[in-house]
Amino acid sequence: MNSAWRPVSVPRELRGLVKLLDQRAAGDGGGELRFEQVKEPGLCEVSRRGGAAVIRYAAPAMAGRGLGALLGGLVGPGETCREATPFRMLGVMLDCSRNAVMTAEHLREVWLPRLALLGYNMLMLYTEDTYELPGEPYFGYKRGAYTADELRSVVAAAAALNIEVIPCIQTLGHLEQILKHEAYAPVRDTSSVMLVGEPKTYALIEKMIAHWSRLCPTRRIHVGMDETCDLGCGRYLDRRRHRRGFDLFSEHLARVARICRKHGVKPMLWSDMCFRLGCRSGGCYDPATVIPPRVVRKIPREADFVYWDYFHDDPAFYLDRIARHRAMGREPLVGSGIWTWNRYWYDYRRTEFCAGACIRACYQAGIKEVFFTMWGDNGAYCDHDSAFAGMTFCADIAFGARKPDAARLEKRFAAVCGGNYAANRLGGDIHRGAAPDLDPNMWDDPFFETGFRRWAGDNPRLMAKAARAYGALAGRLKRNAGDRNAGDCLHAFRVARAFAERYALSAALLAPTATRTGPPCGPRGGASRAPCGGDPRHGRLVPGHVDAPQQARGPGDDPGPFRRARSPVPGNGSPSRGTDRGKHQPPRRTRLPLPAGKEEAILRRVRRREGIMLFPGFPRNKVMNAPEAGSAVARDIRSSTA
Repeated sequence: MNSAWRPVSVPRELRGLVKLLDQRAAGDGGGELRFEQVKEPGLCEVSRRGGAAVIRYAAPAMAGRGLGALLGGLVGPGETCREATPFRMLGVMLDCSRNAVMTAEHLREVWLPRLALLGYNMLMLYTEDTYELPGEPYFGYKRGAYTADELRSVVAAAAALNIEVIPCIQTLGHLEQILKHEAYAPVRDTSSVMLVGEPKTYALIEKMIAHWSRLCPTRRIHVGMDETCDLGCGRYLDRRRHRRGFDLFSEHLARVARICRKHGVKPMLWSDMCFRLGCRSGGCYDPATVIPPRVVRKIPREADFVYWDYFHDDPAFYLDRIARHRAMGREPLVGSGIWTWNRYWYDYRRTEFCAGACIRACYQAGIKEVFFTMWGDNGAYCDHDSAFAGMTFCADIAFGARKPDAARLEKRFAAVCGGNYAANRLGGDIHRGAAPDLDPNMWDDPFFETGFRRWAGDNPRLMAKAARAYGALAGRLKRNAGDRNAGDCLHAFRVARAFAERYALSAALLAPTATRTGPPCGPRGGASRAPCGGDPRHGRLVPGHVDAPQQARGPGDDPGPFRRARSPVPGNGSPSRGTDRGKHQPPRRTRLPLPAGKEEAILRRVRRREGIMLFPGFPRNKVMNAPEAGSAVARDIRSSTA
């Protein structure tokens, strides 16, 4: 082997893991490497004595994490590193349904090895319609659907690393991408919800479940059924009388559970609808929720509930909700979140506060199965590989670190992901970091900037301050622009620079008509740092003139690890999950201190400058070079329509 560590007497179940030694540096040592399985639950212990290393593990996932610690140099000569986790399942769920489907190759070669070395043992691919279903040609039509062979290859690669792939589909709601086709009108209740009680509905669901049960050796399946608040409010009312939501939901769940039994799989489902239907507000976290005992009795015993919560930073809240699930006679799985949705980069603030609190509550409550969702709402424009920093952080807490040590995180991240942890985390300052409480939006027209102007109250000084902050962030990100093995830090730099420039433009457009003598983004109006990370050409935004530099291009034409959707407009995927949208107030009257005829010229320049943002979430250096049309590899990165 190429590694300095030489495995001796490797158990059969770990042979796939030790092959990863060929692909990574050996940390700060070398010698014989032995594995010893122990009975202590959740144990992961790595020790080095006399030029040899021993990894003692309770389950294969702990052996993988121990190997990651050894490769990261976390265990010096004569030292012992001991970790333990109470979770028998620690997994991630990747959204593949919002106009971006991660290629099977990127999953096999990048994601699965890294997950194994971090200590994860489960992967869900959230696929509403993005898989080819025999006899259903509209499933995944021009949406980058996985073929059966691609899924088998991912399942086989995961099994070699002791990672369980659990199907994660939808059998009631969130199916607008299928139900929009006229061929599915007979099973359509509303635009996104299937028609309960219709025989053709259950024939289609059985096709889905049978397909996945053949592809995956696991005997578990996630059947979704979340956020169906309009259940029974569409064609169902045209055909039948009104029925209570609880009755419709429990009837449908019972029939889906029977199909699962027929195919030898055990269903799990998101639990929010039980709580939404039990309160007047319709919220899944309403403390006034009351679930009648008669409803609980109708829920099939074999159905597991998944309590999902990505928003709370108080462990006490999670403990209360877990207790409410247990009051229904259910031991829930818990789904927390690594924040990638409605984001250009992994949001470490929300993740560390909310997922950290969730894991600590699960520790206290004795929960045994936890996973972390990575949604892609409104177009999946986040660089999902930037989330490896979040996966590293969450795994450390799950394995007992009350407050993960930054130096150890850095070493493990470098060994497992090949990147700089601090640099990947820094990209998260694009959201609410550079400008407090501001979630920037590249989709706003640069002249209107509805969201930004609401945030700033049409105050050009505050806008200029935000532009300076994004410029400073771009400058810091530029120092690590070569770090592209996990998240693409060059891409993060370009995103921050683009926001600096467009917010400087907004400040200039709303400024008084007097000509400025210096850049509006310089401190005190002086001509100091430019807002784009160091290029002085971008600093002078005098009313009536915008110096628009040459458009920056991404490296090559590689589409990255995702199959792109044809339309870059957000919102072509399924509706946003679990978010509250405030009402946009009309902006105040805008003063445009520009000479007549200049508006269109400026807008053209800005759009050329921000051309890199048409597909802002996908750095182009991840998997393969862009194929020519009709080539053999074109299928692997085929585009899709919403």
